[in-house]
Amino acid sequence: MSVVEMALSTVEGVPNLYVGGLWALRRSQSLLDRKITHVLSLVSFNPGSLKNFKDEPFAEYGKPFKHLLIDIDDVEDEDLLIELPKAVKFIDEGLRSERSRHQKSTSGSDVAAAEKAVERISLDSKESGSSTSDSAPASQSASSDQPPQQSHPRRGAVFVHCAAGKSRSISALIAYLLWRYPDRFIGPAGAQLASTLEGPEADESVAEPVRAALALIKQTRPLAEPNPGFMEQLDLWWQMGCPADGDIETEPIYQRWLYQRAARESIAVGQAPSQLWFEDEQTEKPSDSSSSSAPTPDRKLRCKKCRRILATAPFIVPHKPRDDSASPCQHFFIEPLSWMRAELEKGELSGRLSCPNQKCGAGVGRYDWKGFPCSCGSREDPAFSLQKARVDEELSRAPLRMPPGRGGNGNL
Repeated sequence: MSVVEMALSTVEGVPNLYVGGLWALRRSQSLLDRKITHVLSLVSFNPGSLKNFKDEPFAEYGKPFKHLLIDIDDVEDEDLLIELPKAVKFIDEGLRSERSRHQKSTSGSDVAAAEKAVERISLDSKESGSSTSDSAPASQSASSDQPPQQSHPRRGAVFVHCAAGKSRSISALIAYLLWRYPDRFIGPAGAQLASTLEGPEADESVAEPVRAALALIKQTRPLAEPNPGFMEQLDLWWQMGCPADGDIETEPIYQRWLYQRAARESIAVGQAPSQLWFEDEQTEKPSDSSSSSAPTPDRKLRCKKCRRILATAPFIVPHKPRDDSASPCQHFFIEPLSWMRAELEKGELSGRLSCPNQKCGAGVGRYDWKGFPCSCGSREDPAFSLQKARVDEELSRAPLRMPPGRGGNGNL
């Protein structure tokens, strides 16, 4: 573990909020010097996941503080979302707590216990010939050695950590910042922050406010880099409105993510998903016109033979051809819809889609849970396709609407 990973970092613009790795938790006195009152640990204390910290008395290190442990692994399909409300509320509680003018951060017995634990590990490390990175003196890291000036010395202070202070702890901080200071990450300010990211972190499929919050943290902790799965979940956290005060398990977006995760697990072992999720049965599916007052075309895909509507705009998957492809798309990709139920309940990994009109039954497309490439070179995974030769695309201009009070019932 490098010196950089051991150091504590502040969070720009949020007094008394720190982030780091396990090394900082071992050095309890360093946390006490910063008047830290709350510690949030996002680690799995499974011995196999902490090979460099075998036999460490972590319970002793956390005693001087109000300590919350969230046992979570740094893997892309780990359910981070379910833990975010608890983590966010704990951070907020710690930063809002007050310390009296003469209050000590711990009792004398707790401080003594922590100091003895640290001393014992230090001696064990020297005797066993541990690497200098695991027993490096504080003087090797300026950010760990000199406690910064406290802007609010009587307020509580929070230290958030994982193993290296890179992914899990950063994800919890992003969730907190989006919940507590959403206005900082939208508009021109958010766009400017997000534009400083490079490489995979600049992925525009993730909401700009999420990328902006990460960019802010990277100003003081450059190694911050949540894994791609956590970034996707933080994007969903933002879409849900950062529901720290609600029941995240009832959120349709969260339920959909759980279903998709279970589906991926089934497909990975060569099986079709045992549970099905049909987008048109979800009451909160947004429409194309919900984000703008300007009229947008009403898009429908109809069976070419019987004219039955097979999909409407909210359920048509955006599909972009590869830039270097000279072949046009031969498919419309759509979400799984309830008229596919009978076919999908067969439990096959792939198959044909037929018009649900019993008097028609024409073949209109195909599906494959493992996905397949389009003729244009782009790929959908999984893929539910309507063949362009079998359906008609219908575009009709949505009616203009006027604000209430300016045109009777609002219609033109």
